[in-house]
Amino acid sequence: MPRDDGSTKTWFVKVDGRVYGPYTAAQMRAYVGEGRVAAHSLVSIERDAGWKPAADIELLRGWLDEARGARQPAAQTGQLANFIVIAETGATTADPFEAAMGHLGECVKISAGVWLLRAGLNATTLRNELSHLLDRDDRLMVVDASHDRTAWFNLGQETDQKIRELWGKKPN
Repeated sequence: MPRDDGSTKTWFVKVDGRVYGPYTAAQMRAYVGEGRVAAHSLVSIERDAGWKPAADIELLRGWLDEARGARQPAAQTGQLANFIVIAETGATTADPFEAAMGHLGECVKISAGVWLLRAGLNATTLRNELSHLLDRDDRLMVVDASHDRTAWFNLGQETDQKIRELWGKKPN
């Protein structure tokens, strides 16, 4: 009997406690490519059980890797960068956020809410991958130490403006 790799199954996606689907493998692959299903997204082949992050399922992990490569600028594909990730997360988002960090590349937790990550992404892509996990009161700052870039989420309009002004200043 041939091994089922998941490509003939129907899939369900769980977001904020709500279950969506069933979706065909072709639909899931398209959703991964669009960024609608990310590494941390909870998926299952059953409506009511077996939920796992997409990155923990071999078939979906392959699609995630393909999609991540397609979303990166050609000059950065395959290049690893060093990131400092700073996040203020609530009780419900802390564990999924930390799990997602581990799926994105080599990661070391420096202190509460601060990680050093080495991954083949850019700051914007990394921010987008992680911000899906955050609630409206959570905050995120990503610093690409290798390429002098930043990206952030939910820091507020005043802080946003201050970062843009300070980061854009030329050294004396």
